[in-house]
Amino acid sequence: MAKEERVKQSKEDKKDYGDEYVLSYVDTLLDLELPEEKGKLKEEEMVSLSSEFLNAGTDTTSTALQWIMANLVKYPQTQEKLFMEMKGVVQDGEETIKEEELEKMPYLKAVILEGLRRHPPGHFVLPHAVTEDVILGLQKLGN
Repeated sequence: MAKEERVKQSKEDKKDYGDEYVLSYVDTLLDLELPEEKGKLKEEEMVSLSSEFLNAGTDTTSTALQWIMANLVKYPQTQEKLFMEMKGVVQDGEETIKEEELEKMPYLKAVILEGLRRHPPGHFVLPHAVTEDVILGLQKLGN
């Protein structure tokens, strides 16, 4: 969808949904004014920012889940204990787990937290760097 089409669609949605309209991330980028350049973001900049936003949320989550699943395969006794906990909480034949049932599974929570502790996805987060010299406390940071 092109930039102009999204602006038009957003205006129609605001009219149709009124107070129930939910502003999307792309809409905030379309409305963003850059004071230094006295203008709005270019379409390429919006695509780049949207890509970073999506990658930051999905890469870390999928990698964390892959590590947790790998550890369940590596430690079948953990997998069996987790399976028994789930079987004790979830009704036979149910395909989905409800939130109330999740609250009754402390071992599942422990497995997830341990997976995140052992393999934190922090190294996938977008890098941050000092772009200009700055004095912090008594140390000079930068080039």
